[in-house]
Amino acid sequence: MKRFLHIIIYIGVLLFAFPASVLAEGDQFVVVLDAGHGGKDPGAVGSTSANREKDINLAIALEVGRLLKANCPDVKLIYTRSTDVFIELGRRAEIANKAKADLFVSIHTNALPKNARKATGVQSYTLTLRTASTNLAVEKRENSVIALEGDAAKKYNYNPSPESNIMFELMQDHDMKESVNFAKMVQSEMVHTAGRVDMGVLQANLAVLRLTYMPSVLLEVGYISTPSEEQFLMSTAGRQTMAKSIYNAIAKYKAQRTGKQSKLEKPSTTPVQTTTPTTPTNDVPEVATSNTSGEKRTVYKVQIFSGSAKLKSNDKQFKGLKCEMHEKDGRYAYTYGSASTLEEAKQIRQSILDKFPQAFIVTFEE
Repeated sequence: MKRFLHIIIYIGVLLFAFPASVLAEGDQFVVVLDAGHGGKDPGAVGSTSANREKDINLAIALEVGRLLKANCPDVKLIYTRSTDVFIELGRRAEIANKAKADLFVSIHTNALPKNARKATGVQSYTLTLRTASTNLAVEKRENSVIALEGDAAKKYNYNPSPESNIMFELMQDHDMKESVNFAKMVQSEMVHTAGRVDMGVLQANLAVLRLTYMPSVLLEVGYISTPSEEQFLMSTAGRQTMAKSIYNAIAKYKAQRTGKQSKLEKPSTTPVQTTTPTTPTNDVPEVATSNTSGEKRTVYKVQIFSGSAKLKSNDKQFKGLKCEMHEKDGRYAYTYGSASTLEEAKQIRQSILDKFPQAFIVTFEE
């Protein structure tokens, strides 16, 4: 009985402190963009010390923000950080809670230990208090920043009481459902708009999500520990591509919540380097082609790699595939297949994933 009374008291206090957010007509839809890590916390580091997760996260967040400002006048945009500074996890959540945000999006870059098998793909995380062993590594890595917070870290409770768990789940039930709803949207966009490998919508006990009181999702936009994805994420075009997909998901979710439609971004017409056929390099080109003959039409192709080498059509690096070469400024992108619809292009990509797991879809105007 005593435990039941504690639960009721906890719920009453939090309902008073954090009233349900209702978007009234004419109100702005509040989006908080959280670029993970920053300042003294570089996050994951790539093949060189200059390739840092904190920079990738910030660049993508700022580009998402630019798209929101350009296309969504009904959105109030807030950044937890817009420069290279260190922000505590609790402070990030506090910014979102104080703003009574309608959506919290935390952008991160994945990584595996140096001796681990290479991985590719994107993930979208929502909150759970029940740690799954399969997601424990992500929890440890994303929560590890707490160690940098000194005495401030005392506010994080990682051994909640049964009463706290019940209270939390009752309070967050609606937000959790909406978080999963948005996570599915953004995961779909990262896969279909950005052409990335789908690693699923998952759940983990992540502090930055646990402390927020609105639909919240943490995104892992790729693996900086995998050379092909590191190069993609270190390129301007790669970051813009990821930003477009995140923006599209936010715009769709906002439309679902408010009924107000916003312009969506199409997949980039610029093939983006994901790996080189020779020696890997951090000089990531932006290679494009545009063949105009009468009325333009969109054609979908699957890029397998790009680099500085001009290869013959029968080169062994094509693994028996008949590929096209696209040149710009002495750099070459190689694509396979051609389709008039995105669905057809997905089938083409699927058919060669065993040979080129890093392949992704690009578009051309012909």
